[in-house]
Amino acid sequence: MTTLSEYFLKMAGILPQKSQIEATLFNEGFSNKVYLIHWDQVSRFVLRIPYIDCDAFYINRAEEIQILKDAVAIGLSPAVVWSDDYGAFACMFVSQPSLSWTVAHQDKDIVRIAKALAKTHCLPISKRMYLVFDVIEHYLKMIKQHGKKNASVWTEYEYLHVIFEQLDRPAMILPAVLCHNDLNPKNFLMDDEKLWLIDWEYSGTGDALFDLAVIAKSHNLDDKQIALLVSSYQSDLPMKETLEVIADYIRAYGLREMAWMLLKHLLTPEDTMSLEYYYEFKATPSLNPFL
Repeated sequence: MTTLSEYFLKMAGILPQKSQIEATLFNEGFSNKVYLIHWDQVSRFVLRIPYIDCDAFYINRAEEIQILKDAVAIGLSPAVVWSDDYGAFACMFVSQPSLSWTVAHQDKDIVRIAKALAKTHCLPISKRMYLVFDVIEHYLKMIKQHGKKNASVWTEYEYLHVIFEQLDRPAMILPAVLCHNDLNPKNFLMDDEKLWLIDWEYSGTGDALFDLAVIAKSHNLDDKQIALLVSSYQSDLPMKETLEVIADYIRAYGLREMAWMLLKHLLTPEDTMSLEYYYEFKATPSLNPFL
């Protein structure tokens, strides 16, 4: 495993030679180690070091970095100042904070988010497809493969599998576009002046309405706000049909999150928080759409 000091050697070209460099670990990352790099009492960069199993979690680091750089080029993400071939990268520190899981948006912010989403969906198409039902099926296969000897995990696998079999796969009413696929509040850096999107590791070509569904659910939007998000994103979308697709994708999003957390626990058993989060999510009606 590469140490932080070894990453500093790799990044020597952008780091000062004389100043005392400090790194502070952020606590919010589930998939990666994220550090704030600072010196001379000034925050400079954010360093993301991946440690999750890419194949198991449906991640392609080369595609991710390219998509990230495309997002930077149109002002959607903070500038990338360094990256390697294994998915590690450093970007400029920005002052905008991430949103809270309990965020309550004003209508003007929903319009801003819709416009940022429309810009995202104009990014170059990725070779990598990301269709949430295929991803869920992949996660369930991984859980079945790694959890068949664990009775408690097997019980949870059967619960998730039954739900998956009952889900409706909505027809795509929009052309496939580049999607972020994980636009929860923690992947927004936002204040009254600027909005950034971060953490593109699950990005890929898919259905734009899945991105809208993730925002609708994880940003705690009510029915009126979801309709505003839709109309602000694309005014000529058929509202009734679009809302029905979003509702289907909200259920799929909830299942994906549970499957992800259970798989994370299986593959990194030292991460006890993933299992705790799984059971909390499963038991909370505002999170689990199947309760």
